[in-house]
Amino acid sequence: MFLLPAIALPFLFFFAIRRLLRIPRGLLRGRLRVPAHRKVLLGTLGATAYAILLAYTVALVVALVRVALASHDPLSAYVSVGVYVLAYPLVYLVAEWVFYYALQDPAGPAAPHSRP
Repeated sequence: MFLLPAIALPFLFFFAIRRLLRIPRGLLRGRLRVPAHRKVLLGTLGATAYAILLAYTVALVVALVRVALASHDPLSAYVSVGVYVLAYPLVYLVAEWVFYYALQDPAGPAAPHSRP
């Protein structure tokens, strides 16, 4: 039960941190934007998803480090954090789903290159 999340957790951390760094840079450089229709709703949802993913990622890292460093009984400590580890893929998936709809590339889809 814990094997798949334990294997997937480092990859999800990598993807989440990468996404958390790319979104602000993309918005500041103009590579990402909130769609014009329903701008308030999608902007609010995107900002909320970003804040939740950031807070959950930081809290999970802090909890795992605390368990690893300060625990006398590692098995029971990891089991107590296990619920949060199991929920992290769901939090990441929901955040990515919101980002998919709330953020767009202003240039649109790339046109395929054709040779003359």
